[in-house]
Amino acid sequence: MDEYQISYEEIDKEIEERAHKKREELPHDIFDFVEFFVIAFAVILLVFTFLIRQTVVTGGSMLPTLTNGDRLIISDFFYTPKTGDIVVIQIEDEVAEKRPLILAKDSSIIKRVIATEGQTVRIQNGVVYVDGAPLEADFDFWADTTDMPEITVSEGHIFVMGDNRTISLDSRALGEIDERTVIGKVLFRIAPLSEFGGID
Repeated sequence: MDEYQISYEEIDKEIEERAHKKREELPHDIFDFVEFFVIAFAVILLVFTFLIRQTVVTGGSMLPTLTNGDRLIISDFFYTPKTGDIVVIQIEDEVAEKRPLILAKDSSIIKRVIATEGQTVRIQNGVVYVDGAPLEADFDFWADTTDMPEITVSEGHIFVMGDNRTISLDSRALGEIDERTVIGKVLFRIAPLSEFGGID
């Protein structure tokens, strides 16, 4: 009988010790939980500050690829502009001054890279030629019929155009774009949800 009594006492003692241990560990668990979310929040904040950003399409110069109000994710992390990329460009003051009624200082535009440094661009009879070859693109909405003599894109610059060429204010009027003013490349669309995904 005494042996059974001792066994029960030992079991009760073990249960109490375990409960006490859990009470002692609880503050540590809460601290670990809070620490995890603080670190996760900091990482997300850093990613959205330095690696990716959000932007919203304004206007119809990129129709039909992008629509007014589309919300996009862009990034400039280790990015070098390439032909065909859709990029967001920060408008320089001197560029805005060329079109004060259309462009505001500190504004940005979204365009497609047509050519990079060293490449030639000309427009003849509504056809864009890059390095002497006609630009074959499924994204052309309306071709602009205004001719442009051949130019060679300067070092560190790009030539950009909107997919909706008829109403797009781009390198044809603004000139070459300094690569340093490229905020980032469009990665994918997050809104509207029906159009969520990558951009061709």
